[in-house]
Amino acid sequence: MLTDSEIKEKVFEMGDEVLTPTSHMFPEYGAISILESSKRSAPGFTKLGKARPAIQLIEVILAANRNYNKVVRPHIERITKETDLTSFDQLSAKIQGISKEEFYLFWGHRDQKKYTILKEILDRIPKLRKRYPVAVNDYDLMHHWANDVDLNNYRRDIIGEIKFVAIATIQHLRMSYGCDTVKPDQRVKEVLQRRFDYPNLSDLKVIEAVEHISKITGLSTLVIDQIFVNYGSGYFNISEKGLSVMEIAKRLKRLGVAEEVIKEATQLSKTVIHNL
Repeated sequence: MLTDSEIKEKVFEMGDEVLTPTSHMFPEYGAISILESSKRSAPGFTKLGKARPAIQLIEVILAANRNYNKVVRPHIERITKETDLTSFDQLSAKIQGISKEEFYLFWGHRDQKKYTILKEILDRIPKLRKRYPVAVNDYDLMHHWANDVDLNNYRRDIIGEIKFVAIATIQHLRMSYGCDTVKPDQRVKEVLQRRFDYPNLSDLKVIEAVEHISKITGLSTLVIDQIFVNYGSGYFNISEKGLSVMEIAKRLKRLGVAEEVIKEATQLSKTVIHNL
């Protein structure tokens, strides 16, 4: 188990690495340090949500389990540039006024599950407005909701109760509408596992771990999230032949390569390698 000082050291080591072409924020910042890009991006995390809350909602839903730079970013940029879509009411009117196939063309994805999630969230906006009558606009409405979410009982939440909406989506929404928190996605889990020896954490435990790391380092939880996402997407990529680092480690172990050598080559933790 790493000490707090060792955890802090590892975070800043990762932050000193530069963004690579597969890092999430590389298209925006280029090859600057991960820490610098994370500090720059964190304050602007709510920029789209404040200016165009409806497009922000689309972005969060489309981003789930997708390669953001390849299959989400281009469509969000197109919608932002080519339409005046701003409010939830506009988005509701659009989704009700055209066919499902036409909407698929609009947002660039043929995904029934994501389409259903979007409709279900929009159907709940009137309930949220009744709950938070002081909200002055759609961003403020979602900000109130985001601050009130009880993750330990998220299935009783007005949005968390929606089928297919998991904690990761709730957390992405909360971050996008003003909460200092973390999305427990694949990249964050990979970093916690490979660099900090936190194997097989639940989503709630991932959030707790990152919040603890935030306190240790003095960096916001959102900045830690961005460090992990950009490090994971930049340095834990599949090889040219399509093998993940984990699969390569398994093959090396089957060939009798010493665990210490595998650790040095893959940067996987001793615990992960031992359990392969």
